[in-house]
Amino acid sequence: MRARNKRTEVVQTFRYFTGVAMAYFAALSLFTALQTGQIVNPSQIQSYVNLAINGVLFVYLSWSWLERKLGRLYLPVGLIAATVVPLFSNLVYLASPQETAQITIVRSWLLFPILIVPLVIIAWQYHFRYVLAFILLTSISELVILFSRLDTINFETLPILGLPLIRAFAFGMIGHIVTRLITTQRQQESQLLSANIKLSEHAVTLEQLTISRERNRLARELHDTLAHTLSGLTVNLEAIKILLGDGHTEIVERLDFALKKARTGLTDTRRALKDLRVKQVEDLGLKIALENLCLQTSSRGEFDFQLKLPEVLPDSSIQIEQAYYRIAQESLENIVKHARAKHVSLSIFLEDGCYCMHIEDDGIGFEPDQQTSPDSLGIRGMKERAAECGCQLEIEGQPGKGTQIKLITELNHV
Repeated sequence: MRARNKRTEVVQTFRYFTGVAMAYFAALSLFTALQTGQIVNPSQIQSYVNLAINGVLFVYLSWSWLERKLGRLYLPVGLIAATVVPLFSNLVYLASPQETAQITIVRSWLLFPILIVPLVIIAWQYHFRYVLAFILLTSISELVILFSRLDTINFETLPILGLPLIRAFAFGMIGHIVTRLITTQRQQESQLLSANIKLSEHAVTLEQLTISRERNRLARELHDTLAHTLSGLTVNLEAIKILLGDGHTEIVERLDFALKKARTGLTDTRRALKDLRVKQVEDLGLKIALENLCLQTSSRGEFDFQLKLPEVLPDSSIQIEQAYYRIAQESLENIVKHARAKHVSLSIFLEDGCYCMHIEDDGIGFEPDQQTSPDSLGIRGMKERAAECGCQLEIEGQPGKGTQIKLITELNHV
């Protein structure tokens, strides 16, 4: 849509030029006829030809149906016509015996303002190589006409042949400047678009974080108020039921009904709290979820934390992302509780066609057989979670030398 709007703007500019040129050649034809008293002569014929082509171009550039029909060829056809016809309109003077090379040069320079418009539009819309093609066409056509007017080529006539080259240089400078300006503008537009996209992404991320924090705050408040109240109510009802003992059947039935409602309400509340609490990976994505996790863990563990994540993580299934997050969560929790580490690092990188997460600490480490001890349920859970996703989990540790955990996934499994 944006490219189409730009093309429409170019066509409108081109059409405006053809309207001005049409008025110019009409006025020139009338003035020449009044001055010379002739309606048909080489000068008049040239004006008529240019008037006709600009009239046809004006209609052509106003015909939207034809634009839709020709598509990308629509503008090039108009530019070719606006270039070729004025160039070869000079051919009408070849039959005049009074025409000299000097007069031909003067006439060709009179076409300079006419040819400058298609040149600028070509430089505006296309690569510089098309500008070079335009320059070659205009220069060669003029040199052909000049050669037909020169009997010999010597030091006297050589400067005349150099004049088309001067015009070619002028065309080249104009085309180069316009092309550079347009290229710079497009680069700036691309950079601005990229910056807007990043700004939008940051705004969305900030909004997601704000929503997540608010949901967690509400969950905590509901847990501290409603859930605790319902739990206390259930305990009190149970105590009343015990104190009543036997012989109060109707009251016991009502207490059982109240207990049932209280327990149902407590269950529903806990379910609502679970749903209300943010699901880190699903809601925020793996990268932001890991950043939040590391920030929270380092503040609780009182150790220096180094996080190295790529700018963009590879696309992967939600199951694998959950595995990475949960294994990182369990690993960092173990470091906080047991490792007594001073430095911890977490990094994700690509290595030998694999997607890897590496967690390392300089804590107290552990004995290798602790991986199979009854207290190592966290490590077992991590291995099971990795196996379910087709990942490979490597855990290395030595007493006094810290622990290294490496989770590896082949890219074709991501």
